[in-house]
Amino acid sequence: MAKILFTKNSVNQIGSVTNIAQDQNFLDSNKNFDEANFDILDITTEEFNDIKNGVKFVISHNGETVSYNTRDESEDFFNTENNLKIYIDNLLERFEIYLQYNSSKPLANIVTNYVDWLKTLDTPSVPLNSSLEKYASDQGVNPVHPLELL
Repeated sequence: MAKILFTKNSVNQIGSVTNIAQDQNFLDSNKNFDEANFDILDITTEEFNDIKNGVKFVISHNGETVSYNTRDESEDFFNTENNLKIYIDNLLERFEIYLQYNSSKPLANIVTNYVDWLKTLDTPSVPLNSSLEKYASDQGVNPVHPLELL
């Protein structure tokens, strides 16, 4: 089962999601925190992938179940190519900070590969109606969603 982490004691609090992990082993291998400080719930692999690929957006949890909004795929994910470029620049900044302090974690190799791909990405080729992570996945690249930075 995949994992989703929320701020401790955050039942029904909107916007309290902090991280996602593909499974417990991945969480254990990459975390640098005490799990007791979080509300951690199981989610399916499909839900994990939907969050990672921008299909679902986490709203809150009730202690057992996670509430989501599902993206309307008829709407563009990015309004303009410039918005996509800004998103990529923000990701690169976050990833570089993550790598600076977590280079020994297994996730660091995945982040490094994704950073390398992002730096060479031809942004005009990215469809604006898809999340960057979904596009990367469709291109055979293992994307990293910011919520995966444990």
